[in-house]
Order: sequence, then C-alpha cells, then structure tokens
Amino acid sequence: KNEVEVNKVLNELSNAFKIESVEKKEKTKNSPFPFTTSTLQQTASSKLNMAAKKTMSVAQKLYEGIELEDETVGLITYMRTDSTRLSLDFVKDTISYIEGKYGKEYAGSLKVGKKQENVQDAHEAIRPTSIKRTPESVKNYLSADEYKLYRIIYYRALASLMHAAKTENTTVLLDNNNYGFKANGQVITFDGYLKVYGEYEKTSENTLPPLDSYNSNVLVANSIEHEQHFTQPPARYTEASLVKAMEELGIGRPSTY
Repeated sequence: KNEVEVNKVLNELSNAFKIESVEKKEKTKNSPFPFTTSTLQQTASSKLNMAAKKTMSVAQKLYEGIELEDETVGLITYMRTDSTRLSLDFVKDTISYIEGKYGKEYAGSLKVGKKQENVQDAHEAIRPTSIKRTPESVKNYLSADEYKLYRIIYYRALASLMHAAKTENTTVLLDNNNYGFKANGQVITFDGYLKVYGEYEKTSENTLPPLDSYNSNVLVANSIEHEQHFTQPPARYTEASLVKAMEELGIGRPSTY
C-alpha cells in the first residue's frame, strides 16, 4: 500500500526466484460478430479515425452504389441496423470462399447473438453484398475513405464466419523468501479469424522462455524494480464510447446515433 511496505519486501528478497509451478492452458478467442451501426461507428472511430457522421455518409455511398467497370453496384447492405443476422445465402457463399482460399480448418459457422430487449432486427448486419467482391478488386473505383471503410466491413463480415483463434496461455508461480510472484505469457497457436482481421484486432504475444527445461528450477534476476500505480478516473467520452454507452442504456436507435 505504501513505500515503506515496498522497501521492506525489497530488502527481504534475494535475486533467486524458485519456480513453484508452470501451468499451460489452451484458450479460444472467438471471432467478432459482423457490424451493426453502433459497432461500425465505434470501430471506424478507433481504427480508422473516422467520426460517426462521416462514417455514415461514406457508408451511405457504398450502399447506394459505386460505378464499377461495367455496372453500378451497391457494395454493402443497409447501414442502419441493430442486428448481427446474416442471410443464409451469404453465409453459404462465404464459408465456401473461406474453405477455397484459406483451407477447411479456417471455416467457422454462423454465430447467433443473445436476444436483446431493444433490438428491432429489421435489417441484417452490415456486410458486403458479395464476398467475391474483395476490397482489392474494387479499390480503383473508390475514394480513400470509401476503400478504408469497405475494407473493414468486408473483413469483419469474413472474419465473423471464420474459426476461432487459439492461444496457449502460460502462468508461472515463483517464490522468493516466501513472497509469491506471478508471470504470464501468451502465444498464438492457430491464427484462425485473425488471419484476415489481425490488423484491426491486435493480440499481444508475450512469450516466456521454456521454463520446464530449467534443471535447477531457479531463475536468477538481473535486477528487481518497483513501480507505483494510481487508480485512474474514467476517461471522458469520445464519440465512439458515447455511442456505445447510449446503446447499452437503450437510448436512441441506429438511425439516430
């Protein structure tokens, strides 16, 4: 709780840490749901630095239609929605696309969200109108903002139908003169949906050395340092976190965010 206690601990520590236990657990990291209006606004704000109003204006253009080489096509479905539902035709096409491009082990299945009170479910989730229309194939016909937004919508919908990622989490308990210490590490063992969505969703890899191979069962510290931490007050609302809070409190609808 205070510096006196910290100094007492530091004075009683040696530089030898005895490994008490090494526990490894495989964890599953499920793919995200496809976008609704509010999650699109939040993600576009945090990942693309796009304000909610601009996000909706760019999405409107993608929905209304973009002139491609020989036709005008709406690239995404309706962008004012609170549903994570996907049409069965789109699911079937996308699973088949994933199996062909990435391999069967990457194909997931349709996730069903929990039923929430205020959800009208009038439109399906925001998704590309065709999974075969990759962002790269239409890039030349889009402005920079249209491309960035279409790309994140496309890969989010694709990721939602891919297999979960797998990580191996290691927890090491150490003892030093009857004081307990803990170290955590994580390694991705199967990238799953992160193969396509990894740039938008960083997963930290904090690798520990193979501790079970230490013969002496003791780790020797080069130095032992202490840090002071303060409890931070909640941050002020950003546009994205305000939209999230409004949705959680049941204020407004997708069309009014």
